[in-house]
Amino acid sequence: MTAGRAAGAMALLAALPALLAQPASAADPLAACRLPEMQLRTDVGLGFPRKPDRLKTTGQLRFRVLFVDFSDAPATVAPGDVLSIISPRAEQYFKAVSYGKLDVTLAADPRWIRMRKPSSDYHFGRDASFEYQRAYFQEALDLAGPAVDYAGSDAILVIANPATQAINWGPAFTARPGQGVRAGGREFINGATSGSDLPTLGWAWFVHEIGHAMSLVDLAGPRPPRQLWHTYAGEFSAMGNPTGRAPEYLGWERWQLGWLDDAQVSCTSAASTTLTLTPLERAGGAKLALVPTGPNTALAVESRRAEGYDSQLPRAGLLVYTVDTRLSSHDGAVRVQRPSDGDEQRPQALLAVGQTVTAGGLSVTLLASDAHGDTFRIERAATHRD
Repeated sequence: MTAGRAAGAMALLAALPALLAQPASAADPLAACRLPEMQLRTDVGLGFPRKPDRLKTTGQLRFRVLFVDFSDAPATVAPGDVLSIISPRAEQYFKAVSYGKLDVTLAADPRWIRMRKPSSDYHFGRDASFEYQRAYFQEALDLAGPAVDYAGSDAILVIANPATQAINWGPAFTARPGQGVRAGGREFINGATSGSDLPTLGWAWFVHEIGHAMSLVDLAGPRPPRQLWHTYAGEFSAMGNPTGRAPEYLGWERWQLGWLDDAQVSCTSAASTTLTLTPLERAGGAKLALVPTGPNTALAVESRRAEGYDSQLPRAGLLVYTVDTRLSSHDGAVRVQRPSDGDEQRPQALLAVGQTVTAGGLSVTLLASDAHGDTFRIERAATHRD
């Protein structure tokens, strides 16, 4: 859902796998599972290293918030009431899923800024170009004037009057250096602009879009009309379905963002191995098991519980998914594996004790589960299903 721009020449892309492949080494026991970033896009990616121009993911992350309305859609509520759609739930989410490593703050300019044109003149509906978003963003900053203090700000949000139907899309702003917006004598290359979908998505809008501004890809898809939406990752991760029943970021995403330490991740190529993981929703303990299945692919396993922001999960269990860094947003870069073919949108994807799922030439069987976590076996399978 980002308005960032795709990467450059295809000839360069063809050469990148050889350039970026990282051989396993004793110095890095996770090297085979630290799948290389393939540079399919300049703004987001699933591999390592994370995009250097995107927002920091640890420490304090500070947003300056501006509110805009239009002559054909004047605001009738206070800016603070609109901000409450996002805050404080969004900040609390990031504090929880980062295990306290990220502290998000929102500093709002408490007034409505009237944009120069009627909302319909911005041509900023769904799938509008990056150029349209940047011009819209820059106009809001210009109209805010010199009174706004951007000192210490890492990114900017421009929140439109939610009643503005002509702006029905709220994408992340993910620019390259030199192509950002300017305010307070600085360039900003990360942030987001909201649309009329804000009241529907609520605080999860911020969590999803700022995930892009941290470099995470969009897990939703495939695009209609091929089949039902949200069939790749189902309801798991806000980067797929922000309002799903399990919106906590995946273990792979948390590792990529630096919220899981390497010591909490295992990488194995053994023909058969038995491991135990603690629930992802809780801090501490082993969280993510990975098995490399190719230079750019891996099988991932994590434990989920109906608690925290996943409290609406129908049951506890083991989540198994594949990761492919040769794919990007909406292409199935992450695919949740399910024990039942009929579970198309994956609400029942979590393995119960005794259940097995097979993918990428591997089978995963949940052996035991209790309040502390899940014990499972991974082994090479005779057949596989992608």
